[in-house]
Amino acid sequence: MRFFEFAQDPLITKLVATSDQLRNDLDSGEVASNMTVDQLLQYFQKYDILLDKSDLYNMIKTEPLNHLIANIQGDQVRFKGFDTIDQPEDEKKKIVKQMANKAAQNVAK
Repeated sequence: MRFFEFAQDPLITKLVATSDQLRNDLDSGEVASNMTVDQLLQYFQKYDILLDKSDLYNMIKTEPLNHLIANIQGDQVRFKGFDTIDQPEDEKKKIVKQMANKAAQNVAK
């Protein structure tokens, strides 16, 4: 972002600072990486950023949140760098099995 963009919208300034704080909290383990959408909205409310779910869904496609949030799946927020931590064991086994099948098919060719 350019400096003049911060001067035009104080919400963007707050959002940049809060998303940076959230990244630090995630890295330090102070905040769990398996947040729900409601928990994330409450986190932003602590810093006087009032959003609703539709705002959040739109904002994760643009800066600064697109650098922090990979996706929202159902009610779970997936943060970049943290999205494989909470996969269920069955899902992990399924992925490994698919990879093994593809490798076996490639060897057979």
